Amino acid sequence: MATLNNSSMKQTNRIKTRMNSIRQMSNSKWKQFSHIYSKFLIRFSWSIFSISLLITVGLLVCFFLLMEIRAFDQNDFIMQNGLTMKNAIRLRKIFGNDTELRIHQQLNLYPALDIIIKRKLGDNATSDNATSDNLTNMLNKTIIEEMLNLDKQIQSIQVNDKNKSVKYNYSSLCTKINHACIIDGNYILSDKFRRDMSNLIPPKNGYYVDALGANGIPEFMFGKNYYLTDALPIVPDYQEDEEEEEEKQEQDHGSNKIISYIPLFRLRYSLNTSSLEMRQLAIDWEREVFRYIKEEFKSELIELSPLTSTAISDVITKTAHDEGLYMMIMFLIFFILLGIFISIQGNFHTSVGYLPLCGILSIGLSTGATFGLISIFHIRIIEPMALLVFIVTIIECMRFSIVCGEYHRIITEHLIAVTDTSSEINIEKILPSIIESTHPYFIVSTLIISIVYSLFSICSPLSSTMPICLTLVLYIFLNYIVHSTFFSSCLVITIKRVSSRRHGLFCYRLSKDYYTKTNREFNKLKLLKTKIRSLLNIDSIWKKLFTSILSLLFIVFITLSMWFGLSIDTCLYDNKFLPHNAYSLRSHMQSQADDFDMGPMIMFTIPEETNYENEQVQLAMRFLLKQCVNETRTNTFKLLWLDHENINSIITGHDPLEFRITPFSRNDLIVSEGQDYSKIVASRFYCQYKSVKGDREDIRTMNQMYTYANQNPIRSIFPYSLVFPNYESLGQLRIEMCLLIFALIICSFITTFILFISLKNSLLIISHLLALLAGSLTCLYLFHNLTFNFVNASWLYVVPILFIDTLIHVCYNQQNSKWKYNRVIISLIISTLILYLFPIQTYIFKIIISSIIYQSIICFILINLILPSWFYLFQSNNDNNNNKDNNINNDQIDTVTNPAMTIIVGSQSLPNGVEMNNPVNESNGNINHPI
Repeated sequence: MATLNNSSMKQTNRIKTRMNSIRQMSNSKWKQFSHIYSKFLIRFSWSIFSISLLITVGLLVCFFLLMEIRAFDQNDFIMQNGLTMKNAIRLRKIFGNDTELRIHQQLNLYPALDIIIKRKLGDNATSDNATSDNLTNMLNKTIIEEMLNLDKQIQSIQVNDKNKSVKYNYSSLCTKINHACIIDGNYILSDKFRRDMSNLIPPKNGYYVDALGANGIPEFMFGKNYYLTDALPIVPDYQEDEEEEEEKQEQDHGSNKIISYIPLFRLRYSLNTSSLEMRQLAIDWEREVFRYIKEEFKSELIELSPLTSTAISDVITKTAHDEGLYMMIMFLIFFILLGIFISIQGNFHTSVGYLPLCGILSIGLSTGATFGLISIFHIRIIEPMALLVFIVTIIECMRFSIVCGEYHRIITEHLIAVTDTSSEINIEKILPSIIESTHPYFIVSTLIISIVYSLFSICSPLSSTMPICLTLVLYIFLNYIVHSTFFSSCLVITIKRVSSRRHGLFCYRLSKDYYTKTNREFNKLKLLKTKIRSLLNIDSIWKKLFTSILSLLFIVFITLSMWFGLSIDTCLYDNKFLPHNAYSLRSHMQSQADDFDMGPMIMFTIPEETNYENEQVQLAMRFLLKQCVNETRTNTFKLLWLDHENINSIITGHDPLEFRITPFSRNDLIVSEGQDYSKIVASRFYCQYKSVKGDREDIRTMNQMYTYANQNPIRSIFPYSLVFPNYESLGQLRIEMCLLIFALIICSFITTFILFISLKNSLLIISHLLALLAGSLTCLYLFHNLTFNFVNASWLYVVPILFIDTLIHVCYNQQNSKWKYNRVIISLIISTLILYLFPIQTYIFKIIISSIIYQSIICFILINLILPSWFYLFQSNNDNNNNKDNNINNDQIDTVTNPAMTIIVGSQSLPNGVEMNNPVNESNGNINHPI
């Protein structure tokens, strides 16, 4: 048994020996890189500074001269090669141009004016139901007259063409059928409606129509909350029981019911978009009408809630542009705080001086270089690319804060070792140490970001992913190049100034005994810190218990965060996207949710010739509609041309086709006419969503429609709705958000392990990265009801990389001061909290601020509490294992002796120098701390 144990121990130690050998080789390569790069910087610092400044400024000028900006909306997320868009192309080939069809036959949402009208409640409104119904009932002649006046004013509004030579009103811009403008719900404007208003009987076929073509569906015109009451006269006392039962049965069937209460009216003015010129005129007209209703229309009887195709995007964009100044103020405060925190570290001699300003300048240069290159290649810039500036700015601020922190640590240790006041600081020994303690981690994080986002730009089917991801890859790469050239040359110039004993800000020479005075002050401060730590020293048993509890809570936090993160839903639209002052739009959207059970149509298309006279085919079509209306997110509405058309008349009739097909099925049947026999080569029929939420249940309903179509006996049938492209993209967006976090974690583990050969640190990095990303999403979900939507998608795509540099660097430098990270995090938290003093209404800005705060707080806790706890537990475990190993006699195999590293300070010879024997695997002195 002892032989087996010895054999396994020997094999384990062989593996450790091999890992140590590889680790030492990796360390030597990083050291070699640091020495070569530092020599290059020292020799050509001013040349590198000048060339990098010249190139980046030149690219910045190109950006201002050549930049092209294009509009960005949710259509940029559409999967152009997805199944839904392929079906849309098939539908256009079958049914032709849909811009002049009714809305339920359209494949996209085109410009139109949608108005919901309600009565104004006076000061005498009460909570009594009967009184409230009387005050809000739209069945009033005065209200109808007000509606007619409103319609006249809307149709009289005019817009000019590009040359301002021709004026267009609604009648010249509307969509027309049989030479009449299509106004959905215009039955309420008809004379027939006014005559029948006091005795309004529900339509038998589900829709109203008059002789002049005015029509409307009650659920669209009146909402879902209109009342039906009994229209029968009062029954005399002598009426027999049998007659009472018969009349009761008639009432139950609804044959004598009338509509007695209507809470609202709704009209939809369709517009012609058959050409680009007409589309632009239609957009101009709907914007002008929207402005008129908001600013000029006055009525004491009715209140309007209008909506147009561009109203929501116009309001959100205008508010975002107006509030962009607040974000600039946030970053200005952030820069000021960070500059103060960095500059106060050290004394007048070792201060970094203007290095923070150089870091901020490098951000501007890398930004100009990135967008300058994009402009040179005539790639148009989209608005979400501005969000990349926020991310890269914070990343670069963390990087130059780390560089400044390592500079102070290394130069302080160097000055402590100086014994001769006349000795100079040797820059050739200082700079390689700074590069070795910073650049490897920056290279690794740059590689991780570049690999992950390059893969997503290639693999993602979303249209907007490629430009955003590739721009981020280019941006982060150029930012590192500018950091390695411009900022590093500024660092070399700063160290040269320090080595020549000059003041940190004003560059005048300091006294020769300044080192000695500095060391005395530093030793006093160090002694004070030692006393404070001894007073705060906690017994190892309690310390181990405390760290164990923190580590356990960390595991629970990761588990819960992952569960909540996977619970985040999708959303196509929500009232919270709108600013608070957009009252009419919020009212319209809220009314759609509360007062209507009508959403977009779902059309089922049979794209090939089918024998519709076959009873099995008809049953299959009806069964498909039955399956659709039985879904939880669809209403009971269905429109099947079989219920209105005579198939035999269509196929064998000799009258013109427009007389053989009723207006209800026009554009739903494609008929190929022959001499004696016609063929129905394509057809479509409809069911309907209840709403336009765009959550996972709506997406599931869409997928269920595809399933029903695939299972239907009519093999070629397929579904489509104008919201299907959005729902398909939302489903893909949610999947990609989860995959992005997974890809960042996997790539971080593989990259750090290959380049640094430390399994423990790689596992710590990915576990804390998972906690950071999942935790921030969980906070947004719990406190802000976060959903994956097209408004915040661009930000959520790039925000996961915010603190990758921080976690990687702190895991390999756990014994060093955390102030270089904390000052950036504290500056971020303070600057974002200050923004709460401003009335920010833009949804995306609220998400940006909240996500930065949550990520900053979680990162602060991780690097100051959780990571030290894990390292303490690992250290305690290693100490216990070493104590056990010391009790084993000669059965233990030989271990690798760590080589000593000798550092000669200054230009002194070995006897006068300071020799430090540091184990290679010591975490404070080496990149790759072993497992």
